[in-house]
Amino acid sequence: MTKEQQKISNGMKIKIVLISLLFIPVLAFAQSQEAPPNASLSPADLPAEASAQTGNLPKAGLTPESPFYFLDRLGEALQEFFTFNPEGKARLQITFAAERVAEIKIILETKGVQAKGLEVAQNHLQAHLAKAAAIVNDEKQKGEDVSNFAKELDDQLENSKSALAQSFKAEKRALETKEDELKAQIKAARQMDDTAKAEALAQELGKVKAQKELLELKEEDIENELEAQEEKIEEEIEDKEKAEKAIQETEEEKEELINQAAEEGIKLPVSAFAEFDNLLAQARSALQAGNFVEAKNLAKLAEKSLDQLEKTIEELKKKQEKKEEAEEAIEIAKEKKQEVLDEAKNEGIKLPATAFAKFDRLLAQAKELFARENYQGAKQLAKQAEDALEDVDKEIEKLEKEKERQKEQAKEEEERKKEQEEKQKEAKDQNNEKENR
Repeated sequence: MTKEQQKISNGMKIKIVLISLLFIPVLAFAQSQEAPPNASLSPADLPAEASAQTGNLPKAGLTPESPFYFLDRLGEALQEFFTFNPEGKARLQITFAAERVAEIKIILETKGVQAKGLEVAQNHLQAHLAKAAAIVNDEKQKGEDVSNFAKELDDQLENSKSALAQSFKAEKRALETKEDELKAQIKAARQMDDTAKAEALAQELGKVKAQKELLELKEEDIENELEAQEEKIEEEIEDKEKAEKAIQETEEEKEELINQAAEEGIKLPVSAFAEFDNLLAQARSALQAGNFVEAKNLAKLAEKSLDQLEKTIEELKKKQEKKEEAEEAIEIAKEKKQEVLDEAKNEGIKLPATAFAKFDRLLAQAKELFARENYQGAKQLAKQAEDALEDVDKEIEKLEKEKERQKEQAKEEEERKKEQEEKQKEAKDQNNEKENR
């Protein structure tokens, strides 16, 4: 490089430093605008851009939902510019990735899974991890021993993964709570015959279910991205540490599944973890024997066996939901019948023995299907039984009209009788008057 080129280069560096210094007050102002004045607020009460401590994660600071988000990104670019050591650059990318995870957590809590900023944070997260993996790989290509460094980055990334999983779990639980609330409100509306409100609530319930499905897809998408980049970093870790980590992660995933089933009130069969336990036992044996690659592969197979179990839990959960819906439909049908009976009693109407024949037959069939765990069929038959009560209502209405007609007829008869008696009395009075004359 010539002296002239050196001067130009130095001049550019000085300009960049001066420009960055000008931005420091702006960045500080933007961050101060994000700090919530009331520390007693819960995370759900804070705006999407609010700073929030998220367990092992750094503060989220600005999020993509904020118009000042570009300032946050600019601050990170300046940190990158003034970090010259490759390991420092890689650590910085993992730190930035943790901040993106914190942003995703805040956005999920305050804006929901459909927020536009979620996609932005996800894309930046992927970019940070890709950069970190590329730096590790470049250093290895230069002949550097990066095993310990890669393990350090992998451990940091694992913290972010765990925090992110908890965020999605919390959001899913919140949506499930909302589902339960709406179902209870729908049941109450139906019991009060408020069809319009029940339909409105049912539509809202559909939206919540759609949000939950979208949340699960988004979680899987981000999880796959994290694992893909994590694997690239893990390639540089020693085989023994990889095997130990794989076994530990597999054990933790089993524990999570057990907790998930317990939270959902689902009882898993005794044999549910048979294949998993067998593979994990083989993995531990291989690890003790020094067969680290085999141990890792067996642990991964054990982890994969949990996928089917997770699907089983989801199927059992859906089955439980259908069971609850069928139970509710049967209960509502029974309550509707009692309402009809009460109405008839209040009106003083005696219903014929055959009035509820169709209803009783359909409800008995619904209960039979329910006992056979055909919950969808049971729900449909319970609905048909409820609809059959319309015929009973019509019969009551018909009997009411007949009763009203009879009352009118009796009244007319009474009036005619009274009128006849008055005429007879009048005639008698006239006869008595003549006799007296």
